[in-house]
Amino acid sequence: MVRKNSKYHHIGLQVYILEKLTSKIDFTKLFNANHFSILLVNSGSLFIQINDKEVTVSVNDILVIPRKTSCEILAMSNQLQICLLSFTTDFVLENSIRRPHIGYFEFFITKLSSKIFLKNKDAALLIDSLMLINSKVLHPKSHIYKNETILFSFNLLLYELAGIYHRSSWHISLHHSKKEKLVIQFFKILEMNCKEQHGVKYYANTLEVTTDHLSKTVKQVTQKTAKQFIEEAIVLEAKILLQNNHLTILYIAEELQFTDSSAFSNFFKKHTSLSPTEYRTRLNLH
Repeated sequence: MVRKNSKYHHIGLQVYILEKLTSKIDFTKLFNANHFSILLVNSGSLFIQINDKEVTVSVNDILVIPRKTSCEILAMSNQLQICLLSFTTDFVLENSIRRPHIGYFEFFITKLSSKIFLKNKDAALLIDSLMLINSKVLHPKSHIYKNETILFSFNLLLYELAGIYHRSSWHISLHHSKKEKLVIQFFKILEMNCKEQHGVKYYANTLEVTTDHLSKTVKQVTQKTAKQFIEEAIVLEAKILLQNNHLTILYIAEELQFTDSSAFSNFFKKHTSLSPTEYRTRLNLH
């Protein structure tokens, strides 16, 4: 049976630590096809079919399962124990310290599942990271920095996973589709230019495609439009700048290439329901 004291449900986030599974039904209850999932096997093994691909996952194997993936357990050992982290697209984008950090974002672009065999020290590191996330999400609601600690612990795991991703040889054989490659390139350019460039046309021209093609492709791969990603990146940059009380609202507006502070304030309030001044005041109250 699934141990109730080791799981956490949040809007867009599920954490399961060292779950002992005794039946296929137990796993089915944990798996959410609308989430990205990161599965780590601690003991035992399972034989799983992901879409039309059959995969054996054993001790110290970590499996990244894309959203909207058909996942069926074909067989499992009697002593199966796993860690599982599942989250939605919105959760990872809203809780990324530096969005979109391409080092781990590639995991969420590809439609293919990816398995990595971990060294003991890497497996222990990821389990520690999962336990850290679990401890933060179990903080009472009254904890003044609960959301912030969840954000940082979640990103810590993603950065650790990104490091393993780049140290492992399996990613060399990972093939992205033409559309996925275009979206990955879009994110790379966006990260470097979101402060100065706010229009889809700039990114389309840089990628040598039409604005319609870029918008359509980003929407198909991520379920969000290119314009949404650009606006979210600008909001994130604004929030980072607003943390520095020495920077005036006018300076931040100019830094982010708005015509004036009023245009910046209207844009920021539209996306956060707070004016830049109100957002800064809330930060200072904490």
